[in-house]
Amino acid sequence: MSILVVSLELLSVSPVESCPPSEWAALMSFKAALNEPYFGIFRSWRGTNCCYNWYGISCDPTTHGIAEITLDGLTVGDNHQSYRRTKNMESGYMTGHISPSICNFTQLSSITISDWKGISGNIPECITTLNFLQIIDFSGNYISGKIPYEIGRLTQLKMLNLADNHISGKIPTSLINLFNLMQLDLRNNALEGPIPGNIGKLKKLNRALLSHNRINGRIPRSFSNIYGLADLDLSLNMLSGPIPFSLGQMSVLDSLNLKYNNLTGRIPKTLLASRMSHLDLSRNALRGPIPDVFTETSYFINLDLSRNHLNGLIPKSMALALYIGHADFSHNHLFGRIPAVPSFSHLQQASFEHNQRLCGKPLKPCTDGHIHKHE
Repeated sequence: MSILVVSLELLSVSPVESCPPSEWAALMSFKAALNEPYFGIFRSWRGTNCCYNWYGISCDPTTHGIAEITLDGLTVGDNHQSYRRTKNMESGYMTGHISPSICNFTQLSSITISDWKGISGNIPECITTLNFLQIIDFSGNYISGKIPYEIGRLTQLKMLNLADNHISGKIPTSLINLFNLMQLDLRNNALEGPIPGNIGKLKKLNRALLSHNRINGRIPRSFSNIYGLADLDLSLNMLSGPIPFSLGQMSVLDSLNLKYNNLTGRIPKTLLASRMSHLDLSRNALRGPIPDVFTETSYFINLDLSRNHLNGLIPKSMALALYIGHADFSHNHLFGRIPAVPSFSHLQQASFEHNQRLCGKPLKPCTDGHIHKHE
């Protein structure tokens, strides 16, 4: 599945026009607060015109205010002096400290700090006063502390990427005020507490990635109110309770990852009858049979139901599935004959093992007595 990346286009500016003095001063404070001794990128931040030839800075052509700070995708030459801009916003590598005193970014439209591993410190509260921000990317650093509660003030925000840091505390309930948010990435932190119950108010959200935290409570049913949500990853958390059946009724949702939680109850029929191509429910405490609801439109690139407490037969309707690329039913309590269907012909023994009463290719052959007992 393609990964949607929300980005601002680079803005061209005239070197004659300079950024407002208040924003120049803010950049000087920003520069002083960061430690980046290896590549010398800040040596381009000279003079008073931060709209001209300052590495990583773009200005709005109308207001001449700073529209974007992009310090990602650094390519270092042999002399450690050359560098190249890219628009990749997936990882982060920089050293330094974000100072709470950086509070004068009055016209900033985007901050992307990534691709230099090592920014430390807390996210400054003053970031919530930058009303024109559209992108925040602090991914892949050593940022700690909490997400500022007033983050909900940034109503123009389209991307919030704080992945791969050491951020703790709860997900602020004010987050639901970011009605323009399209991508939320909080993976690999130390967040705890529940997901805001009314997160479904983020109507424009298409990716919600909250995996590998300490989030607990139940999966909010309101997720199903987000029509365009295509990728939902809540794996490696402490979520409990049943899986909302309404998740399987989402017409755009293509990837749902709930592995490594404490989810209980049965697998909703809607999930296996949905249009998803990636479904991972492994390593939970789900019980009951696998719903026998597969059809000619079932198309699973990945279907992982392993390491639960599922019982019963493997559904015969899986023979109708249009495609099943990878499937894993191992470490459950399934029994009976493995359906001899084309969609299973490529699956290895590991996909079915540790089901003591399951038989048939690629496991041991079934005996007549065993089949009559369980089918």
